[in-house]
Amino acid sequence: MKGMRGNPGLKGRLLENSTDAYVLALETINRLSIKYRVETFAYLICNAWELMLKAKIIQDTGNKKFVYYKEKRGEPRRSLALRDCLKRAFPNESDPTRRNIELVADLRDEATHLVISQVPKDVLALFQACVLNYHKRLGDWWSISLSDRVPVGMMTIVYDLSPDQLDPNDAVLRRRWGAETAKYLVRFQEKVRREHESLGSPAEFSIDIDYRLVLTKKPQGADIALTTGPDGEPLGKVEVPKDSGKTHPYRQKELIEQVNAALRNGATFNQHDVQCILKTHKVQGRPEYFYHSGVKGSPKQYSHQLVDWIVERYEQDDQFFEKTRRKAKAP
Repeated sequence: MKGMRGNPGLKGRLLENSTDAYVLALETINRLSIKYRVETFAYLICNAWELMLKAKIIQDTGNKKFVYYKEKRGEPRRSLALRDCLKRAFPNESDPTRRNIELVADLRDEATHLVISQVPKDVLALFQACVLNYHKRLGDWWSISLSDRVPVGMMTIVYDLSPDQLDPNDAVLRRRWGAETAKYLVRFQEKVRREHESLGSPAEFSIDIDYRLVLTKKPQGADIALTTGPDGEPLGKVEVPKDSGKTHPYRQKELIEQVNAALRNGATFNQHDVQCILKTHKVQGRPEYFYHSGVKGSPKQYSHQLVDWIVERYEQDDQFFEKTRRKAKAP
């Protein structure tokens, strides 16, 4: 593996096992024939992170004793758990990479009590960010490239149904998953959404799975490309230009029309509501919802995802528009 040299001893073994766990996690989540793939992915990706973080602690401190808890007489020696490794590697409790891994670990822990064979869109977006965060840190911290082990497309999580159809509130899915699993996923999905917004919608926390990802030196057709330079050195993320007419087809007038067409129970949505949502929910900072060209005179453009988000918020709380107006009016 490129970049593994120079990491001998325990640190090297931790990294080697970590990358093995990472590759296995990708192979598992992308193999639709495995019924236990969601739970297994969560176990393996958390294990991959834990091992890499322990190697990072040894690298930073120069002493392997710091990956262990203080010894207690009569008890076996224990190494740090994932969450304690995260506290040392990412001291900021609001670091989006740390929070991403902590939430994936929460789901991993819950999977020991529930059968979670599928997850909704927001949770898949959490998984996708976790995968890319690992790859980025592996390059940033160790200059290690997995291009010789990870084939094109493996880093994009695949799914057997459209993610938009995996709504844990759906009666059919609730029967298939079981009441307890569905109830947990409803709460967990909402937690992911709230935190994503509170953190400012960073890609390190959640990445919309509508993106197409390739590992290549020719990123045509990809929204984000993970590339490698000479000798496998990581170059980071490269954004490929997209047709805004397709990704964000609505001006304000069309946005209002689309939302009103989808609303039920006589609800109405107007220009004032658009401005209140822009102000209170930081829509202009979310590229999946908002686009504004740098060309003078260009209109502001909105995506269908924003339409879905607005309608979904109203369906969850029919006071959503009124609450947003009050919040926007407040000093």
